[in-house]
Amino acid sequence: MDYHSLLARLGEGSAHPGGFQATKELIGQIHFPRGTKVLEVGCGTGRTACYLASLGCSVTAIDRNENMIQKAAYRAKISELPVRILQADAASMPFSDETFDAVFTESVTAFTKGSSAISEYWRVLKPKGVLYDRELAFAVKLTTVQKKKLQSFYGLHHLRTVPEWLKLMSKSKFNKHSASPFLQMKQLAGDDDPLRVIDHELFTKPDVIAMMMTNERLLSNFSNVMGSVVITAWKG
Repeated sequence: MDYHSLLARLGEGSAHPGGFQATKELIGQIHFPRGTKVLEVGCGTGRTACYLASLGCSVTAIDRNENMIQKAAYRAKISELPVRILQADAASMPFSDETFDAVFTESVTAFTKGSSAISEYWRVLKPKGVLYDRELAFAVKLTTVQKKKLQSFYGLHHLRTVPEWLKLMSKSKFNKHSASPFLQMKQLAGDDDPLRVIDHELFTKPDVIAMMMTNERLLSNFSNVMGSVVITAWKG
């Protein structure tokens, strides 16, 4: 079992830096008009997608993990919200060019190779469409040893500082982009998700318990340098 499969089995709906509270704050700052066609990339269990739909957005949500998609569909059904949910990869999305007004994604691009996902975000956005991307970022450049530790466990492809994220964006087709200040990761308060579906048999498996402990140890060891950045990019 890899890290993403573990999150899916645990029903984790907001594993990105800042959790769901940070998601709601960002969406509150954006103020999507009702009817905005939003694509959420890497929807996980559908928590954010359903929240966007509850605000009146027309939401399409994708994730590459089948278990996540099943739980997202369940959440949308129970919530009685019209979210279109598809299994798809950020680096190769099954949508026509210029389909969406906005792309919203959190802690997804870091797990994709090169600029493949960024190219796809640009392609599926309408002219004047906007990308909102909260990504894992680091306060300092990591050593080779540090990178290997994080890459081997999480499957990360990008372990970037804020300037390095901006450099990657500058090579994209987006004609304008900006980044929020680096926000250091902090301990989150208890997050109540009443529609979370957990596969409880996981807690009987020693290898899964070991994975959870490794995750906690890595988060603790890198807490001083690990955080997030919100990248906003505009398609001309």
